Amino acid sequence: MIGGVKLALLGASLIALAACAAPDRQADLDNIAANLEQTREGDFGAFLYDLSEAGDKARRAEAIYDELAQVPPSTHVSLIRREEGVRLAEESAEHRRRAEDALNRMLEPLLAQNVAFASPRQTVPAMTRSVRFAAGSAAIDEDGQAALDALAAFISQHPGATVTITAYADSEDMLEANRASAERRAQAVARALRGLGGPSAGSVSVVAAAGPERAAASGVNPERRHVEVLVAPQGTY
Repeated sequence: MIGGVKLALLGASLIALAACAAPDRQADLDNIAANLEQTREGDFGAFLYDLSEAGDKARRAEAIYDELAQVPPSTHVSLIRREEGVRLAEESAEHRRRAEDALNRMLEPLLAQNVAFASPRQTVPAMTRSVRFAAGSAAIDEDGQAALDALAAFISQHPGATVTITAYADSEDMLEANRASAERRAQAVARALRGLGGPSAGSVSVVAAAGPERAAASGVNPERRHVEVLVAPQGTY
């Protein structure tokens, strides 16, 4: 009787000791679940999971196929085994489709950026504006200032543009005594553009006086004294 009691007490002690020594398995289970969820999170996680499942089930379906292919047609083969092979093959194809969808979702932003980068850029046409002057004057009026403002804004968008300033003159201005007035008008326009943050001196070409013949050929009124400004962007934008 006493021996039986001792054995019972010893057994209970061993069970209690084993329970105390065993670690809390819930913490490990929670850790496993959290890492699995993180692995499958997002499109990349879905891609990895479905790709792995597709490969695993494809290998199992292939093994069943090889097994059944070696059996003579007249031999009875388990229907359950055949159905398992069909199910694994179909599930493998579905996992592959899901993996492809996840991969495409990941690649869409990158492909969109590459398409935008590779799209041919358009050649920007040149801008031309005219500044009119009174006879014998190099003063820029309000209309002329508005034209220069538009040119300066265009130049700021295309800093590599070249600027050609041509001072047209009528027959009266083409007299030697009046050539200087055309030069003053062209330089006045160049200074005004630079004052508006326009081109540097090295990018401006100034033609002091073009004369009535060239003015007529360009389609402008040879009787109107004016300065023509041509801004030509370089390359494409």
